[in-house]
Amino acid sequence: MKTLTIKNIFSIMQGIASEHPQINTILKGNIWDVDLTKDVTGVYLIYDVVSIAPNGFNGIDYSLDLFICDNVTEINTATNEVSVQNECSLIALDIMAIFENYNKAEWADKDLNLVLNKTWSIQPFAERFDSLYAGAAINMSLSTSYSYARCQLPVEPWIPILNAYKKRIENEACLIENIQYLISN
Repeated sequence: MKTLTIKNIFSIMQGIASEHPQINTILKGNIWDVDLTKDVTGVYLIYDVVSIAPNGFNGIDYSLDLFICDNVTEINTATNEVSVQNECSLIALDIMAIFENYNKAEWADKDLNLVLNKTWSIQPFAERFDSLYAGAAINMSLSTSYSYARCQLPVEPWIPILNAYKKRIENEACLIENIQYLISN
């Protein structure tokens, strides 16, 4: 099984958007980034990896913030705000169901070790930027295994250089000219 990474989370968000017909746009960032697009049509899925921390069970937790939001029309604002919050809360529940059943999705990486922690919460919100947006914010975390093994660093062509350098140090005083020679040859 593979450990979850930030790149995996990006792919998962794309998979969720492809699976859910109401999500039009994906953004990485926070709620303040919604108005940067200046496109006020359709439902946004905005996500951010807040932290990565050990969970005490030979694994790590990725803490995520997700925002599902849409523009609220200015006519009959109170009613429209409630409608958008309701719709976005239902989409948020759909997303939680997708994470809970992640390995059943056609687009899912079946080798990825991912568990939705049952400590998630959904908060309806309304926020005014250039336009009024409403929706649902999700605080959630995903657990994955982690073996505390280090990444495999690329070693070529550095191993021969390092070995030659060590040999020179053993045999003679190492001068900067010797090191430059080793690197250039």
